[in-house]
Amino acid sequence: MSCIIATLNWTRPWPEQLLQAFFVAAKCIWLLHLLAFSFNPSLGILRVEENRTFDMHYMEDVFADRQRSQGPSKVKVMVMPGFYVHDRVLRCKVICRYKNVS
Repeated sequence: MSCIIATLNWTRPWPEQLLQAFFVAAKCIWLLHLLAFSFNPSLGILRVEENRTFDMHYMEDVFADRQRSQGPSKVKVMVMPGFYVHDRVLRCKVICRYKNVS
């Protein structure tokens, strides 16, 4: 953890709740990668970069029910990778930014 704090140049102590959330998220990502690489052949990982156009075949917007936009959306951040499983796609989860059409 100290190398992460040094990299971020963080001078204040981290709140306990933030530390717990960080370590739970890191553990979940590690376990997800272990699972993906336990298949033979290993699963392809689907990652999405910021500012990509949202594609519902490959992505799932985690806040889609909260957003009521009619305009096009772009990926703001990927929160969970997706996977290619044989001939299927397990969609990655993303948070989008929307542009309202007026």
